Amino acid sequence: MNRKLATGLQIVFGFVLGTALNVVIVWAGFLASSLITGNVALDQTGTYGLVFIGVSQLIWQVPVILILRRKQHKALALGVILAASVTALLNATCWGLMWSGKIKIGG
Repeated sequence: MNRKLATGLQIVFGFVLGTALNVVIVWAGFLASSLITGNVALDQTGTYGLVFIGVSQLIWQVPVILILRRKQHKALALGVILAASVTALLNATCWGLMWSGKIKIGG
């Protein structure tokens, strides 16, 4: 297989890995929040984690990136970085649209 093609496939796989991490962590947060009823602090933590996903994803994405780079999987790490960047940019865009008044939540 061509070396450039193999590197490109690894970057795509890293992007899928980073996206899957985002989905799994958000899903696990909501699952934990729904299982433990009556805990306001946990419910607020889950809500803030989703609202500020661009920042909160650093908690799980940075260690994954460091582990991949340490194990010499730099193309996979680049894919995870791209997924984290896309998530942060989408989050920033949504916040910008909300603050500008272009979109409204709940009415």
